[in-house]
Amino acid sequence: MRRVRTGEAAMRHQPIRAFVRTALCSHTGSSRTRDEHGLTLVELLIVCVITPIIIGGLAVALIELLSLQQGAQNRISDAADAQTVSSYFEKDVLGAEEVTTSATATQCGSGTQLLGLEWNLNLQTGQYQTVVSYVSVGAGQNRSLVRQYCTSGGSSTPTSSTTVSDDVLPSQQPPTIASVPGYMGSPSTGWATTVGVMDVKFSITEPASEYSYTLDAVPTAGSSSGPLSGVGTPSSTTGCGFATPDTGTYASTLCFVDFTPFNYATYNVDPNPAGSPLTTAPSSCQQMSAAVANTPYVLSFCLSTTASAGAVIPYIIPTYFNPGVSESYMGNNGVYTGIPGGSALYTNSEGSVGYVYFSNINLLDSNGNAATSWELVSGDAESTDTGESITWTSNQPLYLLPNSPTSPYGNACAGSAPPAGLTGLGTTTVTCGASVSSDKTGTVMVAALAPTTLTVILDGAGLQAIFLGVLLP
Repeated sequence: MRRVRTGEAAMRHQPIRAFVRTALCSHTGSSRTRDEHGLTLVELLIVCVITPIIIGGLAVALIELLSLQQGAQNRISDAADAQTVSSYFEKDVLGAEEVTTSATATQCGSGTQLLGLEWNLNLQTGQYQTVVSYVSVGAGQNRSLVRQYCTSGGSSTPTSSTTVSDDVLPSQQPPTIASVPGYMGSPSTGWATTVGVMDVKFSITEPASEYSYTLDAVPTAGSSSGPLSGVGTPSSTTGCGFATPDTGTYASTLCFVDFTPFNYATYNVDPNPAGSPLTTAPSSCQQMSAAVANTPYVLSFCLSTTASAGAVIPYIIPTYFNPGVSESYMGNNGVYTGIPGGSALYTNSEGSVGYVYFSNINLLDSNGNAATSWELVSGDAESTDTGESITWTSNQPLYLLPNSPTSPYGNACAGSAPPAGLTGLGTTTVTCGASVSSDKTGTVMVAALAPTTLTVILDGAGLQAIFLGVLLP
């Protein structure tokens, strides 16, 4: 049976029903209003204006980021190029005996030659075996720097080819070469000796990153550029110094004259027309005074030189090192090391004949009194090889000063064919000649008792050098 509530009970349930109806109606109306409302025109305009700005900013930032990344990659690549070319450049310049910046000179490989270097002279042919050319290759703006390496002289077919820089200017300039005063070579027009070359400077710009760097190196043959910086100065006062103690039999008693102040540009006199050596010293010569270190004595003489090509210049000892070929004895491998200054007189043109004239030779003490029981010594400061010779002529007999009690002069005058051998000992003219090329186990040193003149002929298929010194009693 159904019961109908009346009165107070019915009234208690009325608010609940009203609340439910109100809530349902409110929810239904809210949903319909939100679906029909959408975006206002102002909101739509704001979205249309701001969105491109945000997207554009992000695009610009992305492009800039990619650009920076490319630039960083270029700089890293160019820095790597600089390290690569530097590792080759320094070693090549260090060992070079001849150099050129001429694009038309004989080269290794193809391309536009910016720098040529060569060494390892073949004394049989008179040609250098090792030739390195730094060349610019490519077309238009796409240029690379390539190192071409030849082992049998200049050739269009290199032994090896290495790209040392992927990116160089089409207008890349060759290196600049600095030399001592009086240097007679001309690297810009052809091959020239590195004797007297003070610096080879190669400035390179890589256009992709605008990265620039400069390479500097000094040939070993020109490493006397410091001592030679004084060549041509008015001073003719110099020294006579000793080698490092215990590096030779006479290291503590034989001083070596430093020829650095010799002005060979002025006193390199013309050879006579017949091309033979002068029998007497030229009238034009440079008066020099060499104080013997740690003694009261001063060696004085007048010096002049001449050459069939180039000049005879001051140079350091060792003058030449090339293990396995014809390395000189003096100054190498612990023998007479540490000789100060430019203590050699060195021809600076391959295959030339040089003449050195010493006159008015005297050794005086601090009071101007002539010394007694002293000897003037001269010797080979380079290496006498195939077809080369050195001849000493004095007004006093010349005797051999042995390198050591067991080795008079090693293999300095080796060979069986003329002009090989050592001749004239005990006379006023001594000659050392060779018909083979080899690393030297000794050198010829000749001595004369208190002479007043000495003439030396340097006949080289390559280069030749001598030293002069005083042997104290």
